[in-house]
Amino acid sequence: GAVKVFVEPHRHEGVFVIRGKEDALATLNMVPGESVYREKRVAIPDPNNDSNKIEYRVWNPFRSKLAAGILGGLESIYMKPGSKVLYLGAASGTTVSHVSDLVGPEGLVYAVEFSHRSGRDLLEMAKKRSNIIPIIEDARY
Repeated sequence: GAVKVFVEPHRHEGVFVIRGKEDALATLNMVPGESVYREKRVAIPDPNNDSNKIEYRVWNPFRSKLAAGILGGLESIYMKPGSKVLYLGAASGTTVSHVSDLVGPEGLVYAVEFSHRSGRDLLEMAKKRSNIIPIIEDARY
C-alpha cells in the first residue's frame, strides 16, 4: 500500500519536513506543478479545502549547501517568509529557487551570478518566480 506522508513545519520558518518512508527537507512550492532541477514534488490535501492540494518541493542537501546546513543543525538561517535576500553566487538557481519558496510572495531574492552560462538557467527559472530579481553581473563592480 501507499506510505502515509505528512508534512510538518521545521523550526526554521518557511522550511518543512516531509515525514514518510524517508524524511526529507522541503519548501512550499511557489510555482505548483513545476520542478526546477527535477527534484521530487509532494502534494498533500489542503486541510482548509478538500478540493485543493498543497505542493512541496524536496530540498536535496547534496545539491544545496543551505539545505545541508539546515540538516546539520544551523542555529539560524537569517531569513524567513517576507525576508529580502541578497544571494551571491546564484549559479543556475537550485538553492535560489528554494530560498524563493521560503521567503514567499511577500519576500524578495536578489540573485547575483557572474557566469552567463549559469545565468541563462537562472533567468529562465526567475521568469516563473515573481520574487526573484536575477542579476547577471560581477558582484565586485
